[in-house]
Amino acid sequence: MPRYLVTADPVATFQPRFDTSLRLMAELLARGVEVDYCDLTLTDMSLRTDAWLAALPVQRVQWSDPTRPPYVGLGEARRAAAADYDVLVHRKDPPVDARYRGWAARFAALAGRILQINEPAEVLRHSEHLLPVRFPEHAIPTVHCRDFAALREAVRAQPGEAVVKPMGECSGIGIGFFRPDTPESVLWGWWQQYGEAVVQPYQDAVTTRGDLRILTIGRHVLGSVTRLPRPGSRLANLHQGASFHAFEPTPRQLAAVAAVTAELVPRGLYLLGLDFIGDLLSEINFTSPSAMVQIGEVMHKRPEVELVDEIEALRRGFTARA
Repeated sequence: MPRYLVTADPVATFQPRFDTSLRLMAELLARGVEVDYCDLTLTDMSLRTDAWLAALPVQRVQWSDPTRPPYVGLGEARRAAAADYDVLVHRKDPPVDARYRGWAARFAALAGRILQINEPAEVLRHSEHLLPVRFPEHAIPTVHCRDFAALREAVRAQPGEAVVKPMGECSGIGIGFFRPDTPESVLWGWWQQYGEAVVQPYQDAVTTRGDLRILTIGRHVLGSVTRLPRPGSRLANLHQGASFHAFEPTPRQLAAVAAVTAELVPRGLYLLGLDFIGDLLSEINFTSPSAMVQIGEVMHKRPEVELVDEIEALRRGFTARA
């Protein structure tokens, strides 16, 4: 049987209403797969990379059940080497800050030796907010603002309202809506709080069709769900109170999915959450993409079964190439 290691935030922070990791671990255990968990916050970053990878703090996952607090049962803490596992599943949530990058850089040293979902070197190389720019025919126009002058210029250049997103955040945190004539003092206040950003033109479809998530593993579509902002809001994030509903992807959206996965899967970005507003890509999530729980509910299936099937197929292919 293969051995899996799930690296993540402390289990006390898991949110069973949204959490993919709990379902993934439960499905692996149901198949008799050995699963360990590593709380990345407990790793000793003073160690050199080789020593760090050889002595990860891990615990055996004894059970995982999102309906039963404390949701996951863990064995005794021990040390284990990353190389002892067949698959590493990285589920650390953003922000993609210095600590996150430090952990990812350590795991990137294992590139080509162990299947990692997703490959840390590629996670470090890209931004979830900027990756759609690589597919301009499928994406909302996006401006990357590294300084305040660029932010001000990008907002002023919009034909209508601008959507401004902090580079390192997720779940709708920090998103601002600014008209081209927004006072500079207001823009400056946002910049002082969040810094580096992307700017996109506001899409009216977010309040009518919602923010559409298509979740993929490899070239396989696990499912789709649309998230509609709560009344009075324009944030279509579940963590911001949005509701979720079933939807059928359009041919144009599926063409974008095919183009994105054809380029990114060979690079090691296997598990993706592609977000669309209307038919246009707004983000490509690859750090810890979610919505699997909601997809399962609206599509009346258990996508974690397909997820593990596809990861196992990737593992077998990876092992055959090694």
